[in-house]
Amino acid sequence: MKTADYGIDKPERVRALAMVGLVLIGTGLAQFIALQSTVEDWPELILSICLWIGVLLLVVAGVMLWSSKTGKFGLAWKMLEEMKWRGREKVLDVGCGRGLLTILAARKAPLGEILGIDIWSQEQLSENTKEAAEENAEAERVADLVRFEDGDVNDLRFAVGSFDKVISCLCLHAIGSRKVRNEAVAKLTKLLRPGGEIAILDILHTKEYRKVFEQQGLQNIRRSPMKFLYFLPTRYVIAEKAKIGN
Repeated sequence: MKTADYGIDKPERVRALAMVGLVLIGTGLAQFIALQSTVEDWPELILSICLWIGVLLLVVAGVMLWSSKTGKFGLAWKMLEEMKWRGREKVLDVGCGRGLLTILAARKAPLGEILGIDIWSQEQLSENTKEAAEENAEAERVADLVRFEDGDVNDLRFAVGSFDKVISCLCLHAIGSRKVRNEAVAKLTKLLRPGGEIAILDILHTKEYRKVFEQQGLQNIRRSPMKFLYFLPTRYVIAEKAKIGN
């Protein structure tokens, strides 16, 4: 049976780092051999710098690849574990990509409705398509529990209070404008039913998201300890919408 494949984040960047690193290492090693008989120190110094820069670039590419294939899985599951589940929730996964968080949510709410939406950017994730997400759901045996649709976080068509859980993993940082990004987060909080939860796993901007949650009147806001996926500070932040009467 086909196994699930959740792709590589920022594939062109990973490829470029690896290729430049290999070229620098190859050039450095070749020139060291060619210049073994030289009496000058400066060529060896320059080639040493090239060699070690090449090694560093390969390490960065390797960490980014590990983050895509292993690191984000554990952190995403830990985020969901920290949320409160009854097993019947209606869940929205924003920027679902090839379905990682959507499928994990199906494990937590096997009697619920799980919807993943995305604009399917190939720049952000390799071979990022709705069909790839559906194939992963089939491989993980949750195809009957989830569905995937085209959807843009900046143009959501859902009614206020439509979901018990709103979740997102490594998506919102791709919105370049801080103002637009925070407006999108505020809109996501309005999709929650009373007593519902929102959880966002992302790089760099979770402090902003926490502030938006506070401004929107959410409660029990907590932010995870820092991890360094992709060589960048990575956290998740979770908050709850007050129940009616609280």
